[in-house]
Amino acid sequence: MHETARDIESDLEKIALELKGRTLRVYWYLLKNPEEASLRDIQKGAGLSSPSLATYHLDKLKNLGLVSTDQHGLYSLERNVKVGVLRFFVGSGRLLVPRYVFYAVFYITLVLCYLVFLPFTTGPISLLLLSVLCFGAITSCIESFRAWRMEI
Repeated sequence: MHETARDIESDLEKIALELKGRTLRVYWYLLKNPEEASLRDIQKGAGLSSPSLATYHLDKLKNLGLVSTDQHGLYSLERNVKVGVLRFFVGSGRLLVPRYVFYAVFYITLVLCYLVFLPFTTGPISLLLLSVLCFGAITSCIESFRAWRMEI
């Protein structure tokens, strides 16, 4: 049976509503550790106080179709969705990086190329170009750092 665009959109809206707080922390742990994990590993990795709390959040994720469990009780990521705060990250596994990192690298590269390959003049156009590039580099670096430090 084929899902329509409306079904997929409503499914993502439901996931976005449910994927918050501790449930998001459990999902984040599974995103960063894509190999199968035991209940205790998930509990410790997500910083939860008890296995029953971890089970509650894992059941929520299973009902959303994001996590599955095997016959040995190991949990694994079933589906990767980018909703809420997760939209700010790209990659998978331990290589989850904020999207702003790419902008920071782009602007820093342009600033370095400008300083190395173009003769520096103090004309208004040169100063404007350099200040815009520096502003882009600085704001992208700050936003990347803020996203990395984000408490999930």
